[in-house]
Amino acid sequence: MKIIKRTFVLFLVIVLAGCANLKEVRDYAGESAKLSAYTELTTRFRDTYEREQPYLFGEADQQAQDNDKRRKAAYDDLLKIHQRVALYMQTLAALAGENAFDLSKQIDSLSGGINAYPDFDINDKHVDAFSNIAKVIAKWITSAYQEHAVRDMIKEGDAPLQTTLQGMEALVRCYKKTNENERKTVLGFFDVEITFADSPKDRLLTVLARAHVQSKTLEYKNVELKYNEAEKGIKSIADGHRKLFENIDKLYNEEVKTMISNFAKDIKTIRENIQKIRS
Repeated sequence: MKIIKRTFVLFLVIVLAGCANLKEVRDYAGESAKLSAYTELTTRFRDTYEREQPYLFGEADQQAQDNDKRRKAAYDDLLKIHQRVALYMQTLAALAGENAFDLSKQIDSLSGGINAYPDFDINDKHVDAFSNIAKVIAKWITSAYQEHAVRDMIKEGDAPLQTTLQGMEALVRCYKKTNENERKTVLGFFDVEITFADSPKDRLLTVLARAHVQSKTLEYKNVELKYNEAEKGIKSIADGHRKLFENIDKLYNEEVKTMISNFAKDIKTIRENIQKIRS
């Protein structure tokens, strides 16, 4: 009986030690999952026309409506990219000993793929990577904590993850460009109209218009800051996973652990910075 008890205690110590040793991987994956699940900028991209419509007329309005249809048609797939990367990271965190994520309800989300959207820089290689990530997740999502499983998942997942993150970066650049075009449309409208509203009877309208311009200018500036932070966050996630892949047999090395821990801290800081910026 004592031998069994000692064996169990020894096993428990080994498991807990393993969990502790993979804390940096767990923290990195957990923070990456939280940032990847951030969808506000994708939703803002979808809703572009609702904000710019009052300032559009004629042919420009018709073209904007066509763009609006394309954005809304792609929206669900764009959200899936967020969700797939987040689920990959949640699964990796769980394999590294994290128990905060309930993955059982997300298995069904692995079925189905996405379409290519050349207008938004999502091409066939991103579609294939999205599908391949699903295969990696499906293989490991029901596994318990295992040190070798962490290594194997990182090995199998790095290539499709990097390609998918490149797709996310391309999307953010597309969002930024769309936001800049919207800014020019809206503020350009006021530049013209305020110039011609110079009679005394237009004074109140001019004051209100200038106040609105100030508000919109701040809005576009803050959204630009969010795009910049999102780009940095995606890059940090990609770089962190690449370093895990490159050091797959040295996860217990103190230098590697410090490096991965720094990635986790950077990603957390970026996420908090985004949350602090007013839209």
